[in-house]
Amino acid sequence: MTQKRKKITMITGLVVGIVMLAGAAMANYNTSNGYDVGKIAAKGLLNNENYTASFDMKLSVDGNEVASQKVEELYDRNGDVKLNRHETGCTDFSGNDSDFSVYIQDKIRIMQSIDDGKLNTHVYKGDEYYYLHPVGMLDEFNGMTDDDKSTANKFIRFGELIADTLVGDLKNNIVYISGDDNSATYEINLDAVQIPEFANAGLSALFSSMRVNDRDDPLTALGEDPIVKSASLRFTIDNTGRLLDAVGAVTLSGRNGSGEIHTATLDLSLKVSDYGTTVPQRLDLSLIPDAQYANVTVDGEIHSYTE
Repeated sequence: MTQKRKKITMITGLVVGIVMLAGAAMANYNTSNGYDVGKIAAKGLLNNENYTASFDMKLSVDGNEVASQKVEELYDRNGDVKLNRHETGCTDFSGNDSDFSVYIQDKIRIMQSIDDGKLNTHVYKGDEYYYLHPVGMLDEFNGMTDDDKSTANKFIRFGELIADTLVGDLKNNIVYISGDDNSATYEINLDAVQIPEFANAGLSALFSSMRVNDRDDPLTALGEDPIVKSASLRFTIDNTGRLLDAVGAVTLSGRNGSGEIHTATLDLSLKVSDYGTTVPQRLDLSLIPDAQYANVTVDGEIHSYTE
């Protein structure tokens, strides 16, 4: 992963955390205990064995899109066909869009990419770890060892305690929008005055730690001490507390070395459906005569072969 892509990933994680922390009450019709149920719903996104999901991200600086990502995924942990995943976009500021797909079926892993208009297909089999990963993006606990799960749960618990301490009255900013017996939709909108100071302090530390002297990196326009100018989140949950969709946006504002003010906006959306009923489709390799095959050993060695 390039340094620029790492920066996008870290910033995405931070701003999502800001919005989720501020809107932690998502997930119950009863707003008096929605905060606690919301934490359960958020943790539930880490352990799902069957679903259909789509994720969209767009980063703009001064109104101009500089990075994007779109992921569509069908996942069935226990099926013979486990994963259909298609990802497009550019997250390293290069301007060159990527287009690739991952299929996990019949104990093989298939990677497809489109380069210069040509479809390239690589088929891997052998080591169990290789064909089982990557797991579904909403099933991060799958494949972890017991020790890894224990460590992850400790970090999650630590985050819960921090949220309990810092979220304060922000949970009261959740507004019920609509709902019925099957689902409920909530919304939260925060301006700069309502953003917790710790969020801006963390943002400043993040930008300072990732200082780069790359003129092609548009985020340098924000300087080292940007602030959260606004944040919003709208989400819908079903009557069992599972997330159905969420749309959020965070706008940052900062000054460059010349004192000019610039803004960056991150737009995010996630939709999840067909919990428990998703059926990923099998890719017919007989229709791809130029696929390249490789066997992966336990030690990670790759040996080509002909199917």
